Amino acid sequence: MAKQYQVAGFDLYFPDDHLLAHYQATWQLYDRALGPLTQAIAAKYPQMTAIDIGANVGDSAALIQQFQPLPTLCVEGNPEYLEYLEANAQIIGNITIADCFIGATETAVALEAIASQGGTTSVINAVGGDGVLLGSMRPLEALVQEFPQFQTAKLLKIDTDGFDFTIIQSARSFLAQAQPVVYFEYDISFAADGCQQALATIDLLVQLGYAKFAIYDNFGNPLITLNGSDRQLFVDLTHYLYSSRYASGQPVIYYFDICAFPAADVDLCATANPVRHWQQP
Repeated sequence: MAKQYQVAGFDLYFPDDHLLAHYQATWQLYDRALGPLTQAIAAKYPQMTAIDIGANVGDSAALIQQFQPLPTLCVEGNPEYLEYLEANAQIIGNITIADCFIGATETAVALEAIASQGGTTSVINAVGGDGVLLGSMRPLEALVQEFPQFQTAKLLKIDTDGFDFTIIQSARSFLAQAQPVVYFEYDISFAADGCQQALATIDLLVQLGYAKFAIYDNFGNPLITLNGSDRQLFVDLTHYLYSSRYASGQPVIYYFDICAFPAADVDLCATANPVRHWQQP
């Protein structure tokens, strides 16, 4: 079954159990930051392209296209969402679809082992597995060689429920050369060493020249903006996530969304804030 819900002015198709509409009715800023963020980047780089890893049904791609059309590479390997993504790409326009997952190496993914629920997908238990239905996992560098238009993408959005850190850590060459703004999910809960992976990812981005980090809670509210040198504050925020998930009972904050800006684009951080009505004194 399919239902329609409007995202960024586009009437998109969703699986009947997809929870985006419910979440956005409850939390007004949930999954909306990409619109003003892309607008700010495109004002500076009018010929920009974007890459959306974990494109789901195309709702993030709609936000990327909200203010002006720009070429977007949507990467999605889950067949449950691909049919919706293909239909919605015709509605949104300017979409190129790559039917795969992104990871550190070329490997197979057992599609029947993918965990999908309420509009999210986790492939952690499916990577390298055996199965009747197999998908592919590819490094980002290999993918952009196949789609060279996106080798200099200025926006990289990642939302893969457990693979964001691996994708960033395995894309060192692409990040160093293209220096895109990176919008990703900071979720420590998918691995026993999730806290270490999270901080190692921040350390790598800083090493690659990322200097400013806008952090949002899982409801989409802007939380804090940090410099790359503020490592102890990243440690404190990571400890907060750990406490919320594992020490306090029912969690309220499950993860953060982080937008990382390279040194040449720290000016974009202030203009990308989705809450504009309050002026800093």
